[in-house]
Formats: sequence, C-alpha cells, structure tokens
Amino acid sequence: MDESDLRVGGWKKPRRVTLPRLLGLLLVLALALLLVGPQFVTPFAAQVSENSAEINLHFWNDAGSSESQEYNGLLKLHTQQYESVDGQTGLLYVIALSAMVSPANLPLDLEQLIVNRVETEAELQRLDLSSGRRGGTLSIAQGHQAELLEWDATVTGTGGFFSWHKGGSLQVRAAYWEVEQGLVICVAFGTEAIRIDEAERMMQAVEA
Repeated sequence: MDESDLRVGGWKKPRRVTLPRLLGLLLVLALALLLVGPQFVTPFAAQVSENSAEINLHFWNDAGSSESQEYNGLLKLHTQQYESVDGQTGLLYVIALSAMVSPANLPLDLEQLIVNRVETEAELQRLDLSSGRRGGTLSIAQGHQAELLEWDATVTGTGGFFSWHKGGSLQVRAAYWEVEQGLVICVAFGTEAIRIDEAERMMQAVEA
C-alpha cells in the first residue's frame, strides 16, 4: 500500500502550529479571561482599626466607602475614606485591591503602580505633585512591613477636598503592602505636619 492509499483511507498529515493559529488561540484565551476572569476576583475590605487613637479621640472621621473596578473587572477596589474632624486639613484613603493574581506576583513595577494610583487621587483633588521620594518602611500592626512614598504638593484648582487652600502647599504620603487577599494601598494628604503624622499612625492601624 503506497502513501496515496493511506491518505484515501483517512490518514492525515499532522497540523502545523502556525503563527495565525497561535494568535487565534491567544485571542480566544484573552476573551475568555475578560468574560470569566472577573467571577474569580473576590473583593476584600481594609479599614483603620476602631482601636486607633485618632478614631477614638475623634481627630478623624470615617467618611464612608466605595467600590470600583478596572480592566473589565479583573481588578476590584474597595476604598475607605477618612477625613480630619475639621473637614479641611486631612484626607486618607485606604484602598484594598484584589485581582486574580496578586499584583506583587506579576511582572510589573509595583512601585510605579502605586505612583500611578497616587497621581490619580491627586488629580481628583486638583493637586500638582512634586519632589517624589522613597520614605523608608512602616510597620503595620497586623505584622506587615509597608513601603513608604512621599511627595510635596500644591493645590492648583477647585473642586477637590482642599479647594479652600488653592495655591497652598501640603504633604502627600503613601504606604503599600501585600496581604493574603491582595494589596493594601494607603494615600494620605495633609496641610499640616500633625495631620500627615496622624494619618501615618492610622495607616499602621489598618486591618484587612
């Protein structure tokens, strides 16, 4: 039996994996991830402990929380907001970020991810950031070690929390650390050194 007879009988050549087929497979997998992936992302919350002195002594108030998502639900965020009791001089965001895979385990610049988040929050508050720098580490009460980032900032417009302080300066401080459920990011804004120091102590008291 020659080769032609074998082919007539149903034998077929092995299919080669060509570039178009590979790209098509990757496209199908990407679409499946976008459609099904968000179902596997479980959001979580992080907040300042009720035992925090700043909360107990009413130096700061819990201003509520919000839920959001990015990248078609592949990233889910829970944001808890705190404000100084005077409603003017201090603002703190505690952001719990969850994903299918922890951002710390992805091949990306985690520090740049935090910087981008801070820039987004600063833009919402009509702030111009400058003099970005690393601020060392911060010990969190639950046993984590957070990385600190710091900026100077100027209020450039109205519509944000610090509208009353247009043209004035303030300090910005951010801390981030990994937990079992995902990533915790804290972003604090203060017009006075005492406010930014209070916010840092509140970061240390965050529970997730």
